[in-house]
Amino acid sequence: MSVTESLKDAATYAALRVKLAWLTHQVHVHSETVTALVSTIDDTAEQMQDAAETMKALAVDSATTAEFADAAVVMTGAKEAAGAYTAAADSAAHAADDAKSTVESEHGGIADAVDSSPVEMAEASFYSQQ
Repeated sequence: MSVTESLKDAATYAALRVKLAWLTHQVHVHSETVTALVSTIDDTAEQMQDAAETMKALAVDSATTAEFADAAVVMTGAKEAAGAYTAAADSAAHAADDAKSTVESEHGGIADAVDSSPVEMAEASFYSQQ
C-alpha cells in the first residue's frame, strides 16, 4: 500500500494524525530492521574472511580458500551498500518524524478549536476562499 493510498481514507485531521503516527512507526521499524541486517552482514563478512585465513594457514587448497575470500569481499561490498541504505532509512525516519511534527504543530490548533467549538462545523465548501 502506497502512502497516498494509505492517506486517502484519512478524511479528518484526527484520522490523518493516526495514519501519520502509523506510517512514522513503520518507517522506524524498517530502519531498525535495516540496521540489524547491516550488523549481520558485517559479522558474516568477517567470519568468511577469518575462515579463508584459517584455511590458508591450514594449507587448504587455494581454490577453496579463494572462494571463501571472494565471498568475504562480496559480503563486504553488500555491507557497504547496506550502510548507504541504512543512512537513507535513518533519513526517512527523521523525515517522517518531521512530517508528523509539522502536521501537529501547524494544524493542531485548528483541530483543538474545532473540537472545543460549541457549534458544528459547516460543510467544507463554506470555508472556501472563492
